[in-house]
Amino acid sequence: MFRTAAPVRRAEPDGTAPVLPRLVRAARYAPGAAAAPYVPDPELEAFYAELGAPYGLRFDRDGFAASARRSSVELALGALDALGGLDAGQAPQLVVTAYATPDFVHAELVASCVKGRLPGGPLAFALSDQGPLTGFSALRVAVEYARRRDFTRVLLLTVDQSTQPFPVPDAAAAHTDCAVALLVEWDGGGAPVRGMGQGPVAAPDTFAGWDPAVPVVAGAGLAESACQLPSYEAPVGVAAPGLPCTGVWTALLEAVGRDVTGPVVVADHDPGHGRLAHCTLDCSRTRVTGGKGNTDDGSGRGA
Repeated sequence: MFRTAAPVRRAEPDGTAPVLPRLVRAARYAPGAAAAPYVPDPELEAFYAELGAPYGLRFDRDGFAASARRSSVELALGALDALGGLDAGQAPQLVVTAYATPDFVHAELVASCVKGRLPGGPLAFALSDQGPLTGFSALRVAVEYARRRDFTRVLLLTVDQSTQPFPVPDAAAAHTDCAVALLVEWDGGGAPVRGMGQGPVAAPDTFAGWDPAVPVVAGAGLAESACQLPSYEAPVGVAAPGLPCTGVWTALLEAVGRDVTGPVVVADHDPGHGRLAHCTLDCSRTRVTGGKGNTDDGSGRGA
């Protein structure tokens, strides 16, 4: 028997200034190779049929056969490889994977597979079921763990997997396969984090810490909404539709690749729930690396 509980946050010294997380390395993996021919698997097809039956969902055999069938593990490991080698002094102490749609491969866990690729045995877990705002929630959770556990490096892996055995609402569906890896340094100890917020658009606290002087990278949901924001007239990057979890982070990497530097606000809006999320990352010394299937040139920018 064992018992778990949330770590107890240390008391913050009076006058402690908020700290801004630094994005030190980032990579995107978007495989472009054609899907392998579908080999029928009666046992797997029977499993999907049984899995969807209680919910009135029919296994979409034709759609499944025509899809790329790349698992979340394959995509996440592709982004990790594109990030480049990490020695013990560079590797994260915490890994959080984020996805908006479930993996169709039920015999693998992304967090466990990623953990096995990294030195030091980092704490690793996944966060899902928050639609386009999943990555923002995962980053907030990661930074809170860093504050409470004296971690200095966290890795956020966002994954969009286009293959699904059952129909997915278009607003939540990934139209292609993609994964983005963000290696963030946090040396603030127990200091409060700066520039993060999430909540209803109408709530004043949602925008606490939003710096209107900082460039904005907008998610697809935010670009299509009529939200009244502290600053948004000229975003430096806008996410393409069809990538609910990775789109806004892809736009961030593209902006950094165009020499956008310093603090950057990344924000997106979930119209289905009327919620907005944003975070500010220091991109002054971000290095973007390339990988197989990347749409960028892979040249990056040295730290």
